[in-house]
Amino acid sequence: MAIQKKAKKTAERKDQPSLKKPRRKARVERILKKKEPLLVENTKKSLFIRGHRTSQITNDTLKDLAMLCKPHSKALQRKNEILPFEDCKSIEFLSEKNDCSLFAFASHTKKRPHNLILGRLFDGELLDMVEFGVEVINSIENSSNKSKGVGSKPSFVFLGDQWENESSFSRIQNLLTDFFRGDKVDKLSLQALDHVLVFTVSAGMIYMRPFAVDFKKSGSRIPDVELAPMGKQLNLHVRRTQLAKEDVWKLALKAPKSATPKIKNKTKTEVGETLGRIHLKKQNLDKMDTRRVSALRTTGRSNSE
Repeated sequence: MAIQKKAKKTAERKDQPSLKKPRRKARVERILKKKEPLLVENTKKSLFIRGHRTSQITNDTLKDLAMLCKPHSKALQRKNEILPFEDCKSIEFLSEKNDCSLFAFASHTKKRPHNLILGRLFDGELLDMVEFGVEVINSIENSSNKSKGVGSKPSFVFLGDQWENESSFSRIQNLLTDFFRGDKVDKLSLQALDHVLVFTVSAGMIYMRPFAVDFKKSGSRIPDVELAPMGKQLNLHVRRTQLAKEDVWKLALKAPKSATPKIKNKTKTEVGETLGRIHLKKQNLDKMDTRRVSALRTTGRSNSE
């Protein structure tokens, strides 16, 4: 009887589902740990994708944009049958697979010739994207001027009232800055600022003009700065936009409280002056050493009287 009861219990245990989680391999654990959210995120990487059909202009555009984003860029060699504005699941899959949160997609059709889409993702899902029509291009490789160094940071210049007056163009400005800014640094060497990106907006057209920075001797510590066209010049016509909703946009901009340390006992006035508050211990004036004045001393004669 006892043997039969033990056999029944073991059979019941086998039928019950196991509550223990399957143990993952160490390599899988390391990969998943790298994908976990960080307090200070790493530099955003850009993924460059070619559509099913592209033109020579769009291919050269992707190549030049990848050069501007180096070393934080990755280009896919195969063509992909993707329509981002109809279905963005493929873009999200490729971006997550290659660990990239920014993407550039090039295509060419009769309806939308020389098409370029720039976009970004948040939490593995599409945040926003903008479709441009590329009209003019001048390649960096065909230019004899100085090119940017790998990992250098650009200076941005945005010209035009539409950047501030229209909400859609302010989002596009934020997207362009996010796409080309590179690493976040606290200090920067003057030699690392070797190129300037100028974006001018006029009547819905964005003119992208990069310039190389050349430092020349001036006889003082501050060098003379000269700008020369660096080569790649694009005229971008805004075709379609898919911007993030306000609640998603606020969530994407939200920073954790631990990332911004709380500054105590400091306030700013309306003029902009900083005021500080100092906390001191309770002072005992009887034991405090003060200046001794001879007129206040009590002599022996006055004490005897």
